[in-house]
Amino acid sequence: MCVHADVPFACMFNVLLDMAVTYQTAMKVMVGLDFRTYDGTRLAHIEAFTDQFETYAMQRSLAENTYAYAFPSTFLIPFLIEPIVTVLVPYQIGRLIIRTHREVQGNGAEDFLAAFDFDLGRYADILLNVFLGILIFYFPGGYTWSLFYGMFISHIVIYLFDHWRVLDVIPNIKITSYQVDWWAQAMLAGCCAMIMSVLVFKANCESYSGYCIKDMQLISATALAGAAHFLVHMLLLIYVVPKFGVDIKDMTKDTQYKDVAKYEAYSWFSVNPVHCLRSQLLHKREPYCRFVSPGKEHLLERNEAIGCYFADLSAQTEDFSAPTFSGSMKAFKSVTGYS
Repeated sequence: MCVHADVPFACMFNVLLDMAVTYQTAMKVMVGLDFRTYDGTRLAHIEAFTDQFETYAMQRSLAENTYAYAFPSTFLIPFLIEPIVTVLVPYQIGRLIIRTHREVQGNGAEDFLAAFDFDLGRYADILLNVFLGILIFYFPGGYTWSLFYGMFISHIVIYLFDHWRVLDVIPNIKITSYQVDWWAQAMLAGCCAMIMSVLVFKANCESYSGYCIKDMQLISATALAGAAHFLVHMLLLIYVVPKFGVDIKDMTKDTQYKDVAKYEAYSWFSVNPVHCLRSQLLHKREPYCRFVSPGKEHLLERNEAIGCYFADLSAQTEDFSAPTFSGSMKAFKSVTGYS
């Protein structure tokens, strides 16, 4: 499963290589089995690539392989395995390490139990799914609905998993730039270009299209249509889309460090462990600059003389203890007022 923003290109290229190998393998098998077209022509006697590609036998074979590649192999199974591999197994291993090594304490123990930081690799996963969904349009429509039903179900699973992970698992997340989202939009332009390429390919030799070309002419036409669509899409994304944006007043022009540090626990001072130790042991500040960690921001103390402006109350934690009957009755009486 793709986990980095630059990996979708490699994944898509890998899919195309798989399709090329599948095509060559299926072609040799069908020639060996003496497959014929609907008019009785042997597949071995068809020389034009486009004519070979558009035979029912090849179309069905490639569609079956694309469907099997996509669902459930790519759309669903990796995302069912992901919470086990990335959340449950590391958590159990961390518990085992802490239980068997008493020297692991404090922040070190918490680090062993904390989940992996949330990354934006999900953009790559979804883009690969979109690519496979578009690829099925090159083939007969019998697999299209089945594939998109599988994609629909799989993306519900992905959404539920990410929803649970963001709210209940990862320690913190902070996104400070739109760069990843912008590049995801740019990569989506390639997927939209594939749709235009499919349209040109499928319209070939149809009564409504007005053109009927073969071999390299058809391949060149589909490639040119896709490239032109990609170019127009990118130009619109770069020059037209920003015109519809809302101008945001620059709030940083007259903002001072202390104004931001009052609301932001993570500053140069609080994330620098050496500075915190120096503040406590060498300069003996009172209160000294404390090191910040996720979930413990309330432990920071304000000392404006040394650049520490943040202070906050501890968050209200959930009570995970099993409720007793007497405790439930007391809570009920306190809420309803019944004696």
